[in-house]
Amino acid sequence: MIVILYLGLCLLCGYWGRNTFAGPVGFFLLSLMLTPFVGLLILIFAHKKDTTHSQDT
Repeated sequence: MIVILYLGLCLLCGYWGRNTFAGPVGFFLLSLMLTPFVGLLILIFAHKKDTTHSQDT
């Protein structure tokens, strides 16, 4: 039961980290190797990717 909860929290960290520098797989693996709590702390301070593209005319 605890393993399922741990993996679920790791998946949640990956989902929330989908628009950051590491992406969803990176945050999933980060929270899997460390802990989901540490992954969430890093996620709080992570910068979001800039999804807008500026065009110079």
